[in-house]
Amino acid sequence: MLGNAENKRIEKGIERLGATNESLRGILEAFEPLLLAQGRMRTELLTAGLTAIPPDPAEFTRGIPIMVDKPLGDWADAFLTAARKIFPVMAQAFPGISDALGLILHNLETGMLDPTPLMEACITGDETTIRALAKKSKLNIKVLALAGAYAMRPIIQVCGREAQEAMADHNWERGYCPVCGGLPHVALLKQSGVDDPYLKGHGAQRWLSCSRCITQWRFKRHACPHCGNEENDTLEYYQSQSNTTERADLCKACGHYLVTLDVREYLEEPQPDVAALGLIPLDILMQRKGYTPVADTAWNKLG
Repeated sequence: MLGNAENKRIEKGIERLGATNESLRGILEAFEPLLLAQGRMRTELLTAGLTAIPPDPAEFTRGIPIMVDKPLGDWADAFLTAARKIFPVMAQAFPGISDALGLILHNLETGMLDPTPLMEACITGDETTIRALAKKSKLNIKVLALAGAYAMRPIIQVCGREAQEAMADHNWERGYCPVCGGLPHVALLKQSGVDDPYLKGHGAQRWLSCSRCITQWRFKRHACPHCGNEENDTLEYYQSQSNTTERADLCKACGHYLVTLDVREYLEEPQPDVAALGLIPLDILMQRKGYTPVADTAWNKLG
């Protein structure tokens, strides 16, 4: 199964990172069980035949992601199933929010918290709705947003896999995900087999990976995915002194950065979440310099 293969990539990648960077072992030990739980949930949803939303070519051309502004009520049962499997693992990874996670799950199971608006708010990033849901059920807003995002993640990832095949013939030139509208948390530089200066530079194509569904899409090499800036004098990169395959792309126009990994010489491409975890030292350095990550993740919110 696809989910099992992905989990093996996660395990191998985290083992490799822990062996080469001792300072990351603690955070890797916290996130590995969570990433693996999401992988098992993906497999379960695939086995259950979760139906993806079919792409609309007209909306796609206008820059509207597949899952944005779509009714998600049919996925309520899948969301509750994911919450039951993932929240206990989250509680182990983040013991400080264990009680809050338990209360959210209780409210979902008893009907006090409607999963449909929470799912939709997680897709659109609607903080107002999440705040209203939290207030109504007397829940912690930040924990509700985090919990909702992690329960949605395997659902979005299953749909993203199916949608990616359907949209293979369509170009997507935006800095946000074509499937769910999420922002990228890491970029991968891959070997290019075509001579296309729009997509590559110095022999590499730049692929962005969605922070929600890990869908990957090609993007301009010299452009900021956050604001679209293409002015060379405001685009820079900082390369790791210890590893030349690791860098952070910086945009002085909007003050955001994106961690990037050059995988052209890798025997096996790392799973995107694992690649992002391995670049945490760059996250720390860039945020100390005053830059903001293009996408917030549970591991790069350092302040």
